[in-house]
Amino acid sequence: MKLRRKKVGAVVMALMLSMVGSVASAEKLDITLDEGIRLALERNYSIEASASDLDSAYWGLREARRNAGPKASWSSSAYKVGGKAYEGWPHDGLYANQFSLSMPVYSGGMVENNIKAAEMGLSGAELELERTKQNIRNTVSTDYYNILKCRSEVEVYQESVNNLKAHLDNVDAKFRAGVVAQKDVLSSEVSLAQGKQQLVTAVNDLHVAVATFNKDVGLPMETETVPREQLAYEQYTATLPECDDYARLHRPDLFQKQFNLHQKKAEMDVAKSGMRPKVDAAVSRNIGGSSPFKNDNITSDSWSAGLSLKWNVFDSGVTTAQVNRKKSAVHRAEAELKDKVNSVKLEVHTAYLNMRAAEENIGTMQEALTKAQEDYRIEMVRYEAGVGTNLEVMDAQDKLVSAKGKYISALYKYNTSKASLDTAMGVPVDLDITPYRQFVDSNGKKGE
Repeated sequence: MKLRRKKVGAVVMALMLSMVGSVASAEKLDITLDEGIRLALERNYSIEASASDLDSAYWGLREARRNAGPKASWSSSAYKVGGKAYEGWPHDGLYANQFSLSMPVYSGGMVENNIKAAEMGLSGAELELERTKQNIRNTVSTDYYNILKCRSEVEVYQESVNNLKAHLDNVDAKFRAGVVAQKDVLSSEVSLAQGKQQLVTAVNDLHVAVATFNKDVGLPMETETVPREQLAYEQYTATLPECDDYARLHRPDLFQKQFNLHQKKAEMDVAKSGMRPKVDAAVSRNIGGSSPFKNDNITSDSWSAGLSLKWNVFDSGVTTAQVNRKKSAVHRAEAELKDKVNSVKLEVHTAYLNMRAAEENIGTMQEALTKAQEDYRIEMVRYEAGVGTNLEVMDAQDKLVSAKGKYISALYKYNTSKASLDTAMGVPVDLDITPYRQFVDSNGKKGE
């Protein structure tokens, strides 16, 4: 039996050493949650992608604004010429140059609304980037708390293995003294083997949790990340109505949907400009001759300046169809906004209720843990006194491990729910939402 225990122990230790050895040569990093969030905000690829969308929206606005300004163009041509028309012409080459300058005077609202749509798109991209950062913060927080949870579970199972091993040694001594039956030794060995198996699984879960955190933060996967904090309970005092009000005033993606609605309305107005006349101012100069930039009596030498009017009087209903298509996009944006309002409220309620349920479970499981610890102590004393059974000790040990695990899970659920609540409420990362809210409020009043 001792040989069997040595083999089981050797296998478990070999597995654990191989798992630990895989990161033994990796860089060790002690880190807090706030430090992890800062690293993620600097390195996460999702944020980099959202930042690229913001950069694209910025240049889209620049393009829309430049379309309201003057445009200059120059064209030049060179030809070899011949034939009766050029008989007596002492040269065989002909050159022409044209320079023109134009600027829109009235576009029927197309230029102005293109600029407005681009401005709404840029604001929406800024809000989308902030929301991405908030989601990353929530992801990293969950990853961090998962490491703390897994580490606590490793400590619980390691303590359980130590207790089971000490108990097995005690049972083995009693068996050799003829006090207990061999069945007690066998059942204790089985419990110890199961405890070691749980410990190996918990160690593996911890390594996976660390690797997941490293990936989301942007650290090398093999980094041995060690949190400097512990799972703890910190009371949350805000009420559900207060959380709802805060989300209504701060959720960036809620305002992003409102800016998207303004953008779609501006795009609809751009389509409507096709029904109105357009006026451009233009100046042009033409020169040509037998050599570049030379005038003579055979080729053109002219200039013009004035206004041009263009009005698409009839286009078989193409413009009307375009307007109706953009109108459908506006209706869709309105529906998405209403749905987002309901989704935000649901997210806040779900996170808040989950947090309060976990908070209640913390107290319940803390009380259960205290009782399980006392029950285990009593069963150990009874077994030592010869009035208790080994089965009762094993049962008390299982209940103690279960109570510790449930207490850890309650703490984990509470902290992750609180992080999710912050995300559902739109607690800012680095963007002041006030200007966007003021714009939406002022434009909402104008539309009433």
